[in-house]
Amino acid sequence: MPSEFPIFEPLSIGHRAHIEAIARQFDPYSDFNFTSLFSWNVAGSVAICMLNGNLVVRFSDYITGRPFYSFLGTNAAEDTAILLLARMKKDGVEPELRLLPRSSLGNIHPDKFRIAEDPDNHDYVLSVERMKTFAGNRLRSKRNFVARFLRSHRSETRILDLSDAETQESLKSFFLGWACRKGLPPTSTDAEYRAMSQALGLSAVHPLIGIGVYVDGELAGFTINERLHGAYGMLHFEKADPERYVGAYQYLMQETARILSDAGCEYLNYQQDLGIPGLKRCKKDFLPHAYLRKYRVSWIQKKPCDTLGA
Repeated sequence: MPSEFPIFEPLSIGHRAHIEAIARQFDPYSDFNFTSLFSWNVAGSVAICMLNGNLVVRFSDYITGRPFYSFLGTNAAEDTAILLLARMKKDGVEPELRLLPRSSLGNIHPDKFRIAEDPDNHDYVLSVERMKTFAGNRLRSKRNFVARFLRSHRSETRILDLSDAETQESLKSFFLGWACRKGLPPTSTDAEYRAMSQALGLSAVHPLIGIGVYVDGELAGFTINERLHGAYGMLHFEKADPERYVGAYQYLMQETARILSDAGCEYLNYQQDLGIPGLKRCKKDFLPHAYLRKYRVSWIQKKPCDTLGA
């Protein structure tokens, strides 16, 4: 059991069972998924505690590095928000809760708090059945890419043993080659590479589903996924080489959906787009079935005139 607020504990593998027990009670938001939390904690700054029976996570802003808070749970939501906002103010950072799941809004009253949707961080939920076939006129272009890939290449899809050292090195090497072919500097890809490496290290004790598409024995793309509670899966990492293998991404998604469907998944959490235009366009092109919505919560700032005559 993590410590009680205001004492935070650095996130560790020992928190896995507790975090997953809480997360199973709600929709599978990516920010409170243990694999995602653990993998992307590349700076070692993520910390957790409990408050009013809710799971509180202290994140660090990707750009500024400053801490911010969020929580998962429905217990005394307004009191929880008040205490966390006060803590942020005391820490000298902007008092605003972020990545707050819709279910956590609870009794937080809009007359006291500014509550704003955060669309850049909504999780995309895809229909696995739709991804298996790309059915419908609006997904015709993806079917065409798959057909082109299959016409041009003799491919093989493999379920990967992510705990195998040789497989891990193969995926890391593919990632580095992908970044090189795209002309991306290490500064722009280092965090994702380290996050993927930490996920691969976690795979020895935490079941993840690796899927690789090979052409003539050479890796053309892979995904790293997780089977979640209910009918959900989550895609954590995805890389392909569409320059050499046109249609590789579309075929990889179709094969991922097929394998996850066999594992009992009906929906795939495709995570957020972070407001990145190209990523947003790519994710929307899959025609999301739904979104897991997230919010920002802060105090309502009184205008000077509001205090006159008080």
